Formats: sequence, C-alpha cells, structure tokens
Amino acid sequence: MLRHQLNPVSWADTFLRALIPSFIADAIFSDHRKATRLHPTSYLDGLRGIASVIVFFCHYTEDNYNSLTRSYGVADNDRPETATTGWIQLPFLRIIFSGRPMVHIFFVISGFVLSYKPIKAIHARDFDKCYITLSSSTFRRAFRLFGPCVASTFMIMCLQQMDLYPGRNPRASWTEQLMVWKRVVFTQITWPWAWDKDMMPGYDIHLWTIPIEFAHSMLLFMVILMLARTKLRIRQMMVLGLMGYCLSCGKWAGFEFLAGLFLAEVHVLKSAREQQNKEWESVAQEEDDDDLDKYGHREVRQGGGLVSLSTLKTVFCISLVILGLFVGGWPNHYADKTPGIRWFLAKTPMPFAKMDHLAPQKFWFGLCAIGTVWAVGELPLLKRFFEGSLAQYCGRISYAIYICHGPVLGLFQAYVFGSPFVPAQGEPGTDDYKVAVEAHGIKGMMGMDNTTQKTMGWFWGLCVLGPVVVWAADIFMRAIDEPIVRIARKMENVCLDREAQPDQRPGGRRLEPGYSQAA
Repeated sequence: MLRHQLNPVSWADTFLRALIPSFIADAIFSDHRKATRLHPTSYLDGLRGIASVIVFFCHYTEDNYNSLTRSYGVADNDRPETATTGWIQLPFLRIIFSGRPMVHIFFVISGFVLSYKPIKAIHARDFDKCYITLSSSTFRRAFRLFGPCVASTFMIMCLQQMDLYPGRNPRASWTEQLMVWKRVVFTQITWPWAWDKDMMPGYDIHLWTIPIEFAHSMLLFMVILMLARTKLRIRQMMVLGLMGYCLSCGKWAGFEFLAGLFLAEVHVLKSAREQQNKEWESVAQEEDDDDLDKYGHREVRQGGGLVSLSTLKTVFCISLVILGLFVGGWPNHYADKTPGIRWFLAKTPMPFAKMDHLAPQKFWFGLCAIGTVWAVGELPLLKRFFEGSLAQYCGRISYAIYICHGPVLGLFQAYVFGSPFVPAQGEPGTDDYKVAVEAHGIKGMMGMDNTTQKTMGWFWGLCVLGPVVVWAADIFMRAIDEPIVRIARKMENVCLDREAQPDQRPGGRRLEPGYSQAA
C-alpha cells in the first residue's frame, strides 16, 4: 500500500490531472469525468458563466484598448481625431465587452437561484423545508462568497510583497503588508453593511460586488422568511411593492435581488401549471379542441386571422433580449452622444437621473437584466444554448473567472501587450529628454495607429490571455472554490443541533400549519 502511495507514476498522474483544465482531463482520463445532469434552472448557470466571461473581456478591453469602449464613431470632446470605428464598437456587437450590465444579470440570477428552493417548499406546503433551506443558506453564504476572495487577495498580497506583481511595490515589511491586507479584508470585502461607501477594495478592485452580493442575499432571506406564510397574491404584491420602494430610493441592487425572487415564484407557478396541463391532457384527449391550434396553444382572433398567444409571447421575449443587447452596449462615457442610448439617458427617472453619471445606466441595466433573465427561460433556442456544454462549463467556473481574471491580467498583460514604437523626445543631455521605446509585444507587432490595428491587437491578445484566465480559473475552482463549499457544508453539519426541529416549540408543542396559499 505504501509502495503504491509513493509510486512516482501515480503522483505524476495526480499532478497532471490537477494541473490541466478539467475539461481536458475529462477528455483524457475517463475516470476523471463526473456525471452531470441538468436541473430546471441550469440555463441560469450557463447565463451566469457567459456573463462572467464578458466581465473578463470588459476589463481586458478597458485596460489595454480603452478607446474601443467608446461607441462607434464617437470622439472625445473637441477631438474628432479620437473617434474609432471598429466593428466591435457597433451596437449589439459591443455587448461582447460590456461587463457592467453583466453585474446586474448576476444579481437577478442570485435572487432567483437563492429563492428557488424555499419558494418551491412554500408551494409544496413544506414550511419546515423552507425554514431549513433559509437557515442553511444563511449559514453558508459568508463562506461561499468571502472564502475565495480572502484566498485570492492573500495570494496577491504575497506576490506584491515578493515584488512579483507588476506595478505594485512591496511594503516595508511583511507585518505591514499583512496589516494592510487584514484591513482590506475586514473593512472592504467582508463588511457589507456600508457597501456603497467604499467600492474600490484593495488588491483586487473587481471584488467590489461581493459585499453587495452578501448584503442583499441577507435581505432576500429576510423577505422570504417574512412572506413565507402569506397568501400568494399578497406575497407577490408585497415583493413588487418592495421592488418599487428600492427603485424610489435609488437602491438598484435590492431591486434586482427582489426581482429575482419574483421571477423564481413565476417559474415555480409556471412549472406547476405545465405539470397540471400534462395531467389534464392525459385524461381529456377526447375533449373539444376547436379553440386550440395544432400545437395545443390557445388562440386569439384578430382581424379574421389566428394569432397564437405562444407566438405573441415569443415575439415579446425576443424583443426583450434585443433590447437588452442594445442597452447593454451603453458606453462608459459620452452616452449623451450615442444614438439611441441618449434617448434612454433622457428618460431616466429620479432619483437615478441626478445621482451620478453612472446611475442612469444602472437603472436601465437593472430593468433589462430582469427582462433578459426571464426571456431566456421562455425561449427554447436560447435556453438550450445556455444548457449546452460550453455555457455550463463557463457557469461552473464563473465565480473563479470573476475572481481570477483581475490578478491574471495584472500579472501578464503588460508583458503580453508591450508597447508600440515611441521615438525619442527632446534633446539628448537635457532634463526633458526621453529615450526611444522599441516596439515589443502585441502592440509593437500590430501597432496602435488606427482602429484596424487596435482591433487585431485586441483579438490576438485575447487569444493569448483568454486561455490563461480559463486555466487559472479552473485550477482555482478545484483547489479553492469547491473545497470551501465542502468545508462550509461540513462546518454546518458539525454545528447543527440535531434536536432542534423547525416545527417544535420549547414546550414540545407543534406549530400551527401554514396559511392557505390561495389569494
């Protein structure tokens, strides 16, 4: 047995499996492949995965080819020569690097996914399961969100102190560096109750969304707990009322999380209705079907023709997706000069219209994120795409991509892109003299003189850094993210009081049954 454990071949095999991305290991080693199956909300995992990739594309583009983030043909004020006309800047296509609306999709999906199990339990009249689910989710949420961030920032801190992180100087001592890291973790990442006070956490600025995610997860759990035993229509009206209240206060994240809750209940109701329809169809095959089309859809007569309600719904959902793709291309600057976007900017309601220059886009991103998340679940073609193997893999590593892409870019992009040729400036021997910079890296090879060169450099840089980000995220997922999830579950099991039952009072009397679900 000891000989087998020390076998260099087995150790090399284990090391190889750990080092290569999991999808390659699945293809090489048949015993490495894990059985996976789709569940009713798998498409949301795929949507979240693709959104994470777009966030990476966004920061990659902003860091290295920021001029491409402007809208097509839009120039800086009084500088027409700064206008760029790359194909990736066109409406709809620019969604490929529009990362800001993806954050809003994250929040709607989080509200949906975190609500789904408790809402299902409520509709099944299993309130004990609802309360247990809420308790378990609340207990594990901090581990799930903060654990990987603590690990990633610790690694960045070590690299910085060892002077291995480009552009960041070491502190005077390891003790000082550790104290700075502790302050960042305690006051900027894991302290969510004042998340909108400091949205630029040290070591990795991209982690600004994590305190928002945690704080509004707790808000979501509290709202579900409060409304668990209310009537269906009352619960839906109260959720809509709270969403409106969040909007009136300018709290876009609360609005999006609660919208996810509302969509989760709509999904549960739809699934129950579809199951009921299947049961009815199995026992009512001979009933009169004169008002149904050949697909079993009820029809509405308009102008002597037949228009399927299903067709109308499909057209509406496609329109929502198209609208989301267009609004999602909202530029970081000069929205007032961008055709179409400036109309939305002018129609932004208070208080978002006057909060800051980014607030209007957050309002519209939130609305479009809600419409997109709902529409994807209603469009079979899109749903199948996000349930496909590529999107599902991206979904599996989505949190790791979000955490890892910043450090990977910080470590490697300066070496990959280099610089175009810069001629010497000034007179030799004078204080203002600057030596020439030789062309090197992708920018040196492709150039930076025109939009075509920038677009080609953008593409080839992505071909180099994209696989590195995916590789790092895959390893991070298996080495840190998934183990933290397992540790959180084990800690919950260790801490759990097995005698504490949600349907028992201290005196041993059972709680009264839940209220009627009917409106």
